[in-house]
Amino acid sequence: MAKRTKYPQSCHDTAVSRSAAQYVANGYKICADISGYSKPQTLCIDGDCRRPDIIAKKVEMCKSLSGKLQSLLKKSAQHHVLRTWARRNGAHFHLRVCSV
Repeated sequence: MAKRTKYPQSCHDTAVSRSAAQYVANGYKICADISGYSKPQTLCIDGDCRRPDIIAKKVEMCKSLSGKLQSLLKKSAQHHVLRTWARRNGAHFHLRVCSV
């Protein structure tokens, strides 16, 4: 995966932080791939492993969120793995777009 430059990374981290705060306010337990939160587990489908930006859990409901820059919105391998994992495990997958 290509490295983000400083501004797009900041935009991405802000979007993930806001989403995490919203889930916390709604009573979810959060693991997020930003500072201040424990890291989410790596999710694997058929040997392809990826880490989502957020995993939010509440009782029996699990949500997985991945933030993407608008320029990277194509159906990526990461998108496929996370969506497939959610579908197979009864979870919900959400994609949030951070436009720069």
